[in-house]
Amino acid sequence: MLYKAQDAVYNRIVSKRERPNAARRAGYKIEVILAELKSLAGRIGLEVREERLLREIGYQVRSGSCRVREQNLFFLDRDLPPASRMEALLDELSRRDLGAVYVSPELRRILGKDDRFDAQGA
Repeated sequence: MLYKAQDAVYNRIVSKRERPNAARRAGYKIEVILAELKSLAGRIGLEVREERLLREIGYQVRSGSCRVREQNLFFLDRDLPPASRMEALLDELSRRDLGAVYVSPELRRILGKDDRFDAQGA
């Protein structure tokens, strides 16, 4: 009986060490969503470039999109934390027409383009 109790305590301690904490899991999820957003941007013809955006006195530089010759670019400040980079891409992609490409249901919900809710709300 004593051994079973010790084994249960040991298993609980080991499993806590092996499991990543909530902050680490959230970081993984943000990175996965960020990668999926970059892939989605590429599929709609928007090239995402992570660059170190220069900051000088008098200039307030932010991530954003532009068109250079015939190419649509989105410059993403790589010095921003992952959550901020994700927000910048979400803002840009939520304004775009995504009807011609596949978007996973979770990402569609995050972007606010879930057709089921749009149809019910109308």
